[in-house]
Amino acid sequence: MLHGIAQTACTGHTVYLTATPDEQLMERVRKGTLIQLTLNERPHGHPLPVPEVKRGSALSLWIRMLSWIRRNRDHPRIIFVPTILQAEWFGRLLKPLTGCCVCTSKTENRDEVIEAYRQEPAGIIIATTVLERGVTIKGADVCIYGADHPVFDEAGLVQMAGRAGRSFERPTGEVLFLLNEKSRTVDRCVRQIREANKR
Repeated sequence: MLHGIAQTACTGHTVYLTATPDEQLMERVRKGTLIQLTLNERPHGHPLPVPEVKRGSALSLWIRMLSWIRRNRDHPRIIFVPTILQAEWFGRLLKPLTGCCVCTSKTENRDEVIEAYRQEPAGIIIATTVLERGVTIKGADVCIYGADHPVFDEAGLVQMAGRAGRSFERPTGEVLFLLNEKSRTVDRCVRQIREANKR
């Protein structure tokens, strides 16, 4: 949809600025109808955190996530999950333990929820891909539970990982991918981040 809007609304030269170019843009680069300039550096000059990838059963992943929550208790934490149902379920389970909020496409007061979360210096927000892009939480760490789920594509995983380490005060951050099965999409995401950090 965005490509269509850009083609009809823009005249002259069009510049696309994206951390995750889609297949349509990359095909134009390969054909030579679009010039690609690559800038793989964040404003603070630090690399994108490379995700730590852990596989296991549902129980072992849950234990790892609880351990990650405790280990990063001094920072804001974003936990991405693949479905709205899972976000609501995690919210109910974690709220008595840690206090957290849930943000999905069904959240009616989404802006208020995000703002309340931003006010917490070490809060937890459980989200679907609705927070994948365009939201900056200073100093956040990121966990993607079920990173091997088909709803997560390579570009989405890169974007979610990119929510970590966005501030000048804490440019590093930590990213954890939890998955049940080996995933080519996860492997490609990690490889893409490593290659971007090298360039």
